[in-house]
Amino acid sequence: MTNNVATDIAIALKHAGVEDFFLLTGGDQPLWIALRDAGIRMVVARSEASAVYMADGYARASGRVAPAYGQAGPGAANVAAALADAVWAQSPVFALTGATATQAVHMNEYQDLDQHVIFQPVTKWNGAVAAPEMTGSLVSQALHIAATPTCGPTHLDVPKNFFALPGVSQATNPPGRHVANAASKARPLDTELASALDMLKSAQRPVLFIGEGVRLAGAWTELALLSELSGIPIVATAGGKPAVLTSHPNFCGIVGRYSSVTANKLMAEADCVLALGTRLGGLATNGYTLPSRRATVIQIDHDPASLINTYAPRLGVRADIKIFLTELLGLVKQQRLKGPSDWLERCRSDAARWTEHHREQLVAASGNAALSPLTVLDELSRYASEITLVADTGYMAAWTGVLFPTLRYDAFFRAVGSLGWALPASLGVQIARKEKVVCVIGDGGAGYHLADIETAVRYKLPVVIIVMNNSALAFEYHEQKYRWNGNVVAEANDFGRVDFAAAGIALGARGARATSREEFAAAMALAMKASDPFVIDVVIDKEAFPPVTNFDAVMERKL
Repeated sequence: MTNNVATDIAIALKHAGVEDFFLLTGGDQPLWIALRDAGIRMVVARSEASAVYMADGYARASGRVAPAYGQAGPGAANVAAALADAVWAQSPVFALTGATATQAVHMNEYQDLDQHVIFQPVTKWNGAVAAPEMTGSLVSQALHIAATPTCGPTHLDVPKNFFALPGVSQATNPPGRHVANAASKARPLDTELASALDMLKSAQRPVLFIGEGVRLAGAWTELALLSELSGIPIVATAGGKPAVLTSHPNFCGIVGRYSSVTANKLMAEADCVLALGTRLGGLATNGYTLPSRRATVIQIDHDPASLINTYAPRLGVRADIKIFLTELLGLVKQQRLKGPSDWLERCRSDAARWTEHHREQLVAASGNAALSPLTVLDELSRYASEITLVADTGYMAAWTGVLFPTLRYDAFFRAVGSLGWALPASLGVQIARKEKVVCVIGDGGAGYHLADIETAVRYKLPVVIIVMNNSALAFEYHEQKYRWNGNVVAEANDFGRVDFAAAGIALGARGARATSREEFAAAMALAMKASDPFVIDVVIDKEAFPPVTNFDAVMERKL
């Protein structure tokens, strides 16, 4: 193996347990040679953005740091633009970019860009190599920081003339270590636990409010036990959804802007909220309206920055969620905390009525001429116990987040805000997971990274890509129709009619188009058995209205 800076990078990645490197190749040939010789698989995407989204999906699904690469200039700019979702999701992605050669800086070199600064808003650590011999140790540092709670993306610029320069002795590289559990985890104080318990004991309408931090901590077992022992109902954000099973008797639904009507109403009535792993942001709290400002808010998060928010929690505790719940459970058992039984029964019965109403809506939708997403998700739910679902943002996140049942922990991922994320991210999730991965994305989102269906074909990834196709950006259409007095701007919203199944087949995948429940069921049966990627183009009703609060002021929501 040639001993150069590229080799130092490959060794640092190998020592950190990296197996897959996501990229769109661009120059920097010594790096590809070094990665190949180190036995690190290069997953070559169709754009730098999709490479980042694949790395992000892989990182979320595996809990391990995932590297992504872009070449100097426009490639690096594309990488930076794609890191926003990883920031929001606290996903450990390491972005490695080539940079202008040191001898060509400020000389109007081809593709020269002051690129380091554009990574500052989308990373938790942003570095640049100044001396070739520092490259390997800086890569190790970037990997370590990405995996250190609070996890998040990191970035390192390497001047492209450095890759072929002599590297340091391999013996001086950092010893092997798995960076995923690199940091000690914060524990709550005894006084904080006692205060939290006292507040819950005095509450008449307590609620456990679950965010993505519970999933990140792997604390779903402790959460379920706390609810069972205390008799306190559970509601979750879309991010917290994979940390609680739909079948749990105390689970009352998804809260926030993408939510069930019932869960939001119960949250509004709560007088004490134990917020676990949620940053209490606008999406989770429906524009900072839930919980009520009169409620006592107890917030637990491993990130101290999350405790500074508009709710100014009565008690804010910086602690690992799993440790906090484990120690709180000890106190609950000792003191036999039990929430008011009438409140729990009220929450359960309201949630049961919502479920029954959902069934009624399903029956009504079955009589429609156009296929409803309700029907599609009901059919898809037959596979809920055996798949991991990856959903795009917007309406796709609302439909799946509220209506798709969680029958397995940690088996639901969604774009936090980047339209189009789900398609390439599902490929990364599929690389990280053995079970079948199903992507749910709209036709607007699918257009971003359609070419990466070929990437799935090339790497023989058996992902199922379901495109909910209404030939429009329906969220925008509904905004104009319901909130702007019917002032619909079709030229800003509508697409041509595209058969995404045919496009998938042209790119080497298998595919089928569905315009009815029967056709979708048949396509899913084939897709679940397929050993290669399968695209299902589902033609849905443009008027279908999802479970979002955006239009509550002008119309009554059904779900």
